[in-house]
Amino acid sequence: MKQYKLIILGASNAQLPIIHKAVELGYYVITVDNVPNNIGHQFSHESVNCSTADLDGVLKFSQSLKINGIVTFASDIATATVAFVAEALNLPGCSLSTAKILSNKASFRAFQQASNLSHPSFVISKNVSDIDSIPADLTPPLIFKPIDTSGSRGITKVEVLNFNHYRHAFCYAQQYSRSKIVSIEKFVIGTDVSGDGFLIDGKLHAFLTQKYQDNFIPTGHSLPNNMNPAYEKRIFGEIESACHAVNYLNGPIDFDVNISDAHVTIIEMSPRLGGNGIPELIRYHTGIDLIEMTIEGALNKPIKTPPVSLALTKPCGSYVFGSEQAGDIDYIASSQEISEKIPELLSCQLNYAIGDAVSAFEHSGNSLGYALFTCSPEDNYLQIVKRLQSALQLRITTQS
Repeated sequence: MKQYKLIILGASNAQLPIIHKAVELGYYVITVDNVPNNIGHQFSHESVNCSTADLDGVLKFSQSLKINGIVTFASDIATATVAFVAEALNLPGCSLSTAKILSNKASFRAFQQASNLSHPSFVISKNVSDIDSIPADLTPPLIFKPIDTSGSRGITKVEVLNFNHYRHAFCYAQQYSRSKIVSIEKFVIGTDVSGDGFLIDGKLHAFLTQKYQDNFIPTGHSLPNNMNPAYEKRIFGEIESACHAVNYLNGPIDFDVNISDAHVTIIEMSPRLGGNGIPELIRYHTGIDLIEMTIEGALNKPIKTPPVSLALTKPCGSYVFGSEQAGDIDYIASSQEISEKIPELLSCQLNYAIGDAVSAFEHSGNSLGYALFTCSPEDNYLQIVKRLQSALQLRITTQS
């Protein structure tokens, strides 16, 4: 019997859910990145030392390995490579032109503008000196963000017209940008929501989460989302319209949206699933496995349409662990210890151990891991989070 070969771009903690699922489904899994000791390589059948952004390099060994599919997870950097290889080898995936639009915030804003989709006023620049000539209608509050990173890296909100603050925010964003290009955008006032889903022949099957955040850093999600059904319908309509406009009709989708009575504005969307437990949370809540759908789609397997009615949903939540300060871990509880103290726990992924150096939780890339838990209507999400924080028993020695 033929064993399908699947390349997964990325082998960090973030990619573990899709690596484990692909192995569980019986596929031959090849993990790829340029960090040989990344944990994901321990669970794949084969690993390749190559940057996930190296289009030609990944294509070369994909051809030699005679792969049947290629995919990534929780990584915008690798989406263009997935598209490039899939297009070259006639495998399922979005086109390279589509991936380039969706993985670059400047290209995505230009696409929204050209397609008459709701979008914030914006300016794209590589030179901090351009701060002095920002258009008069681009007034605070403003958002400064790098155009080519994800996970809330390098984002600053500036509330007042102050050019010194503007310059500081611009330079901070540049630190996180590979291209050193920054998007300066009008802050959109409304409710922020996140979601993951899957497109089948242009039809969007997606799920919105109740989002919790500290400034721009997502700290957790819960389901059900308690959103007005009319709002939810408007959000899905905008996402589906944007996907059609960019010619993305089949595959996974991750998105962040801002909604009010007056607008539905897509802040970001990407042709891959999100990290920090969102797809797993959706599976616990609905029974629908978006990770499995993504794997099967990449291998050109038939995709079952998710049920329209979700009558047997289970309330649940997620929480992202982070350290308030940088330093070395003196103590952190194990998943087993946390489970003994939190009976609601469904699963827990911890990315660090005692003795490891950690950074302050300034963006999602610095998370310590995440927990998924049941959260019935009688439970209080924030109370469970407080108990999780206590159960982690995190102690940090700050670095001098």
